[in-house]
Amino acid sequence: MREITQLEWEILEAEEEEWVEVTMAPPADEPRPAHRQWLAKLLGSVALLATLSGMIGYRLVQDAEAGIAATERHIGTLVQVETIRQPPSGAAQAVSSAVDTVLVKGNGAMVRVVVTETSSLGRVLPHIETRFYERCPAGWRRTEPIPAFWGEPAVLETPTLHFEFYELDRPYVEAVAEPIDTYHVALRQILGLAALAVTGRVTVAVTTNYVAPGTVPPDGTLVEPSPYLYFAAPPGREGPLLYAEAETTLLHRLQAQLRTRTIQESRDVYGIQVMWQPLAGHLEFWLREHAAELPALARGGSLQEDRFVWPAQALVTLTGEHMNSTQLAEDLAHRSDVIAFSAHAFFDFLAADRGPDAIPALLAAFG
Repeated sequence: MREITQLEWEILEAEEEEWVEVTMAPPADEPRPAHRQWLAKLLGSVALLATLSGMIGYRLVQDAEAGIAATERHIGTLVQVETIRQPPSGAAQAVSSAVDTVLVKGNGAMVRVVVTETSSLGRVLPHIETRFYERCPAGWRRTEPIPAFWGEPAVLETPTLHFEFYELDRPYVEAVAEPIDTYHVALRQILGLAALAVTGRVTVAVTTNYVAPGTVPPDGTLVEPSPYLYFAAPPGREGPLLYAEAETTLLHRLQAQLRTRTIQESRDVYGIQVMWQPLAGHLEFWLREHAAELPALARGGSLQEDRFVWPAQALVTLTGEHMNSTQLAEDLAHRSDVIAFSAHAFFDFLAADRGPDAIPALLAAFG
């Protein structure tokens, strides 16, 4: 006998949002899509690589700092050994040194060293100098300047000068460019020389090696070593010093080169006779002593002359036969001092009383 199964249906009442939630939710055990699995693995790999990179970078920084510290210690010891081996110079009774900065580039190092000399009177005279070292099997050894530290070549032009230098020296060149150009213009004007054309600029080369003062190659370029190679006063230092600051030294050395060059040009232009050449030399010394006043003098400013010696007396002293008749060494030295003093007084009077135009007139009379 067949049993009859009876089904009972019941329709539940629910909101539409509930039906959507029930019917659209995937089963809990449904696998993720493949692209989501790939993205999760990628993010995990990136996080792992970032962690490893950070650890490696930190280790490299530690190693680099340890290497720099070891280099500074090694070079510092080498500097001390050099100081011990180098006997005091001049009036210095004791010399000490300390490393200021160390810059390493490849297998070379540029080191700024503060050297302090103490005189027998107890006066402390510090100066700063730059030394160069290169790696060797034993560690480091002193070497010539390494050009790589100066960077790329550069140029700078003023109305009368063309500078060729390297980026490391840019602050020094830019600092002296305007004042040295102003000095050059005034110097030529006081000597009565024509103004330079743009194509006639004097070339100044600031090099990366040691150069003797006054070095002029055949092409007429004025050559100066980098200010980093000068023995210079430490920045901001006051009181008695052995050397000027590097910027001041560069300015004075360029003034000297331009002065010698311009005086020689005036000799050629005016055709100064041999008998008057010494007086032209004294004029060069006078220009050196009044270097700071030349720009103002060229613009018509006044000059306070030396009244200890009157012009006529100075001229007699410079041209008198009795000044050329002595033979004794002490008399020769005395004569030299008297002539130099008299020449200085004479040119002081000439510029102060007659104006700067009197100097080229005098040079023309020497021709």
